[in-house]
Amino acid sequence: MFQSIQIPRPEYPRPERQRGRVEGIDWLNLNGPWEFRFDYKRIGIEREWYVPRRDSWEDQIIVPFCWESLAAWGAGDGAGNDHYYSTRCFVNAYEVTHENHRTAERYEVGWYRREIAVPTDGPWKDRQVILTIGAADFFTDGWCNGLPLGRHDGGYDPFEFDLTEALGAPGPDGMRRGLLVLRIEDPMDHADQPVGKQWGWYTTTSGIWQTVFVEPRSITHIDSFRIVPDIDQRLAAIEIACRHAGEASRVTVQIIPPAAPAFRLETSVVADQATIIAGINPVALWEPGDPQLYQIEFQLFDPSGKLLDEVRGYFGMRKISTAPAEDAPAILCLNNQPIYLRGALYQSYFPEGVYTAPSAGVLRDDIKYALAAGFDFLRVHIKLDDPLLLYYADTLGIMLMQDFPNFGEGGDTPLGRRRFEAMLKAGIKRDFNHPSIVAWCIFNETWGFGGQSELMKLITPRLPATGAPGRSEAIDHTPSFRWIHEVWLLAKELDPTRLIEDMSVVMWEHLPAYGHVETDINSWHFYINDYPKARDHITKVVGSTYHGSPFNYIEGYTQRNVPLISSEYGGCGALDPDQDISWSFKFLTNELRRHGQISAYIFTQLMDVEWEHNGMLNYDRTPKSFGYHPSLINRGDVLPIDSAPISLQREGDTIEVEVLSSHFSRRRRPQVSLHWRYSGMDTLAKFYPDLARGSEEIEFRHHHVGLARLLKLDLPQEPMLCSLAVSAVTPDGEVIASNFIQHLVSNGPPREREERKNLLILRRKVSDWKSALWSNGHSDRAEANRDSKCCGGGAGRFEWEFHDEAFRSLGRAARLTFLIEASSAREGIRQTATLRHPSRLDISINGRLLSSALLPDHPHDTRGALSFLKGGNGAYGYLHRVTLEHDLLDEVASTVESTGRISIETAVVHSPTGGLVVYDYDSGRFPVAPTLIIHWPNS
Repeated sequence: MFQSIQIPRPEYPRPERQRGRVEGIDWLNLNGPWEFRFDYKRIGIEREWYVPRRDSWEDQIIVPFCWESLAAWGAGDGAGNDHYYSTRCFVNAYEVTHENHRTAERYEVGWYRREIAVPTDGPWKDRQVILTIGAADFFTDGWCNGLPLGRHDGGYDPFEFDLTEALGAPGPDGMRRGLLVLRIEDPMDHADQPVGKQWGWYTTTSGIWQTVFVEPRSITHIDSFRIVPDIDQRLAAIEIACRHAGEASRVTVQIIPPAAPAFRLETSVVADQATIIAGINPVALWEPGDPQLYQIEFQLFDPSGKLLDEVRGYFGMRKISTAPAEDAPAILCLNNQPIYLRGALYQSYFPEGVYTAPSAGVLRDDIKYALAAGFDFLRVHIKLDDPLLLYYADTLGIMLMQDFPNFGEGGDTPLGRRRFEAMLKAGIKRDFNHPSIVAWCIFNETWGFGGQSELMKLITPRLPATGAPGRSEAIDHTPSFRWIHEVWLLAKELDPTRLIEDMSVVMWEHLPAYGHVETDINSWHFYINDYPKARDHITKVVGSTYHGSPFNYIEGYTQRNVPLISSEYGGCGALDPDQDISWSFKFLTNELRRHGQISAYIFTQLMDVEWEHNGMLNYDRTPKSFGYHPSLINRGDVLPIDSAPISLQREGDTIEVEVLSSHFSRRRRPQVSLHWRYSGMDTLAKFYPDLARGSEEIEFRHHHVGLARLLKLDLPQEPMLCSLAVSAVTPDGEVIASNFIQHLVSNGPPREREERKNLLILRRKVSDWKSALWSNGHSDRAEANRDSKCCGGGAGRFEWEFHDEAFRSLGRAARLTFLIEASSAREGIRQTATLRHPSRLDISINGRLLSSALLPDHPHDTRGALSFLKGGNGAYGYLHRVTLEHDLLDEVASTVESTGRISIETAVVHSPTGGLVVYDYDSGRFPVAPTLIIHWPNS
């Protein structure tokens, strides 16, 4: 941070409502180092810390990062997946651990101080000087040169202080100077504040967390504007709110379409309000993948024609709505066309800055990754986010559901409700013009109404008492529901242009009395990591959702014509360990896409956050490996398969597989053909690319889920791991959808001794080792039998012995091959990622070292399909093939012919010593057990 002259977050913080153009000329960015001190005993006001003095404050903080963050103290470069908060903010820093840092006593009051110098010429001449703070949590008092500026309560909305009168007279250099002092208080007992996941879930956010800046402004100015697009009437209704404008003032609006000439409109200001109805022709629609934006410029003139204020922004011509459907209560529509929203939960937390991204580029890259993974929709989870995130959503083209932050448990009080409503009003006002926001979610599950109480006992060892009711207490939630409905009505009044959800509902909730009241979206949550259970669950929800159904609603309310969405789903929940999610993402998304009654899904989640490890990216934004591209099953057009992702089948059987089409891309696709290929790998790692294949034209009905083809497959007559790959292909060869499933075709373990033509094949179960010795221990035989793999930790060796009379003739063999699937070993079941855990594997035959290879990792992802079939977590290894021929074979044969024994030793004794896992035929990635093959010469 201090090695660069660049200040953090240097960009103008709100491009959708922008006055300043050039920093240092017509606006000043105050991010960067400020003097700082904590006020543990709350003595600062009494001792007048706001009064200018020549004293030195003991600390320096980096704005705009909260004081719990590493970036606030210049330590952001050291942040990472396991290092994401600073101990500087805690009263007893040495007692703080990962387990208690969310509840350990922290400082509640911080004071900020810095000098500013403001020009008096150019854009600043005869103007007010306005200080704006994007967001600070929670109570903010301000002074300039010892004079009070005001107070603000709230943690998410921007606020301003007028510095004009408090600044000093111009100096010889023409600059007016001032000493800014801010006192910010954020109590640990913040239950009745809107806090979102700060309430004991993730690291708290205290103090300034969005950009602080100063800009000049006329006393008469544009306060805000609101643009309501109407694509049906080809209009945009523009409402401009002014301050201190006389009755003869006027506003001009210049609109610059994305691909048409600019045009200008003008209207008078009446009672500080101006309204313009702008005809838009032609209409360029804002859509994901093609986010057409209209630039807009506002100018406010006094009666004499003098320009007083100028503000720039943008808007999109976009409509979100619902419509009746054939087989569902309603479907979602974007710009009057049905759409299937493919979403991910986005927490918007960062290892360096907690609530604040270290750079705008990180926000941009988060959205770019989401788009590349096939998502067109993000649910910004219980946080009113950085306006720069919304800007990139607008300009890159991704839709958002914006959650409002809940109060904490025990916060459902008159004060908590007033603060929540104030935050809701401020949030809708600030973000109304963002075309990317298509929905508001008012409440998440039952957070703040008792739903967190039981969970927090598991998450935090010492949760401050709040008076929240426990699970076992009988309480009447009727008053809460009345208020929830009132807030929903308020939100509908404030923003009739978007879909508004009352409460994002989880049916297995800790408080089962909760459900929907009146809502524009019927949502539900589920976390299931078992294919049959997930299939049954989704089918039950879909079958229970119809017009008039009471399912998922509280007593007295029923399903109206609103769309059904899964607003949270996954195979790995918050409290689960760090494990593979690639498998569950694929089969759960496949199951959701089989049902045309569902209009959207939101996967949990885009990236890991702190102790929660169910993201598609790690917390530090490094990628995880899936074994397939996530967009395979996560795009507008997909081919859902009504089948488990892998299943056990009998050799020689004939089976049927139902392949469906789900065609919801914006572009209609006629004349689509289904191509299928059935391939396999046998127990000797031989690949058969064309066990079956074919193609035929299918019905690919737009905005519909239907049967594409019922495939009949003749399974191989021998053990194999088989894969069915299907693709939807256009006449010009473009692949627009694809999918795959796998089968383990086997009637049981392959024979330990098998003769084929000129081959003698000998196999060993991994549990049948002759000897095992490992520095950090190893599997016992019962574990190895159960899991079909043996594991050794650290350095050591496994040895298998093969016996056969044919070995006495080994000198006549043409070749000898040893096959094994092996990986390094490590604790845990973390999904494959860029962080590797290597091990050096040596393979010896009868004491002769024949192979040395680096095992890069102990991977876990979809490629470990056989491990999933056994109920594991996708662990797999790398296929190793050791071949002996010519002189080397003669050398080994001389040691074998007298004993009739071959000893295979797999050893990890040279650095890196990351252990060893060896897989049997029915675990890992390949259907291969430790196998010895003797190739006899062809007769």
